[in-house]
Amino acid sequence: MSANTERRGADTRERILGVAEQEFAISGYAGAHLQQIASQIGVQKTALYYYFPSKAALHEAVLLRMLDSFDACVKDSISGDDSPPERLTRLLDALNDLFVLERNYSRILLRLFTDQAPLNADVVGPPIRAVIGRVIDFYKAGIDSGHFVRQSSRHVFQSMLGALLFHYASQGFGSAVVGVDDIFSSEAAAWRALEARRMLLRAMLVEAP
Repeated sequence: MSANTERRGADTRERILGVAEQEFAISGYAGAHLQQIASQIGVQKTALYYYFPSKAALHEAVLLRMLDSFDACVKDSISGDDSPPERLTRLLDALNDLFVLERNYSRILLRLFTDQAPLNADVVGPPIRAVIGRVIDFYKAGIDSGHFVRQSSRHVFQSMLGALLFHYASQGFGSAVVGVDDIFSSEAAAWRALEARRMLLRAMLVEAP
């Protein structure tokens, strides 16, 4: 296979994933249809099966790509030699930015928790546990160093994710509640980052700002 053919194949696969991500975010697993995805790309439905053997496999690939982004975000944010509070602040801001940049992620995650989509736990489970484990271990280390409030690191993860995720998953509802036209606008996102940072740091830092 030539390099050009491989490149075209990779580009097509990425296009499929991008369109599928949007469909799964809007319609959920049950409501998303391969024919609709194929039509938006401009190929026959059967062409999708060259890249993904089933809707479940396509959904799984979308989730894995999203989880890779989350893992990289968490890893980059909590790494470094600066203080735990500085790294925690960086993590909160980075997750907020990720939800703004990748507008489908919050809705896909919310649907992942509520829909009855078929999931291969052996494939999707490890990256989910990796992301959760990084945050939990980071918080536990912050407790041990005296920087973070001594409380359940698992509940901290739940509360932090819920505060950041639901705001953007709510979309129009969230816009109405906070009184902005678009929660994804740069001004609204910066405001949300500031408010979420203030709220969560007060709950997690021994010496809150």
